[in-house]
Amino acid sequence: MTKDWNDLAEIENIQSQPQSLIIFDGNNLAYRFLKRKNYNDFSEDYINTIASLSKSYNAIKTMVCFDFGKSYYRLELLKKYKGNRTEPDTEEEKEQYQEFFNCLNSLPELMPYDSVKYRGVEADDTITFLVENLKDRYEHIWMISSDTDLHQLIDTNVSAFSIFSRREVTIDSLYETKGLTPLEYMYVKIIMGDTSDNISGVSGIGEKRASTLIKKYGSLDNLIDNLPIKGSSQYITNLNLSADILKRNETLINLKRYNKKAITSSHGGDDTLYQLQELLGSLT
Repeated sequence: MTKDWNDLAEIENIQSQPQSLIIFDGNNLAYRFLKRKNYNDFSEDYINTIASLSKSYNAIKTMVCFDFGKSYYRLELLKKYKGNRTEPDTEEEKEQYQEFFNCLNSLPELMPYDSVKYRGVEADDTITFLVENLKDRYEHIWMISSDTDLHQLIDTNVSAFSIFSRREVTIDSLYETKGLTPLEYMYVKIIMGDTSDNISGVSGIGEKRASTLIKKYGSLDNLIDNLPIKGSSQYITNLNLSADILKRNETLINLKRYNKKAITSSHGGDDTLYQLQELLGSLT
């Protein structure tokens, strides 16, 4: 039997929430059902999970953003983007994935919530569009996703919650755990790369070294402007040769700066942006 979401009571700080807009990363939420017995028929549990979290976070509006294939924008920049995702091998696995996605693809029509799904646009990009255009209209916005790329959007009234880790990430908790602001966190990811999306970073530089560099130079542009950096360590040598990688990664990872480009590069082109702009009027 699928576990109820009644254990939401265990999450800290969900009482007395301000009135909020809650935005779900639709595919991300669905993947929690992939390895469960109801992988091919999880619609009811999925909708109940959304309803429960919306209630817990005092949502006056609930949105669900779905991926529709890989980002056309990022594939144009990096052909191997997300090329490391494992595909099912056996016929049994292939059948399971097909049944899972059949259920996932039926969700927008079954849910009593507004949803957005555009071919060639990822949920990160539609979530970014909604957050950036609506954060002044709501007391708080909650992004429900385990995707840490979205942490760059965190603000005083924008936070994230991951169903998988069951943790809230706020502007304060991000600094407490990482010692970084949301902007600095984005810079660190640009330097490191993102293995989950098959985006390579500077070899030999992990989160700790990247954080030290950003704290020292203040911004990605300033770091690049100061290359080459003096030093005999191999990671410094690698960094000095990586200006092009850093510039490329910035265009792949910076969600705010390239949001319009990521949306208009979709199958629908400019019309996709127009539809999202039309949607804004109803989300108050």
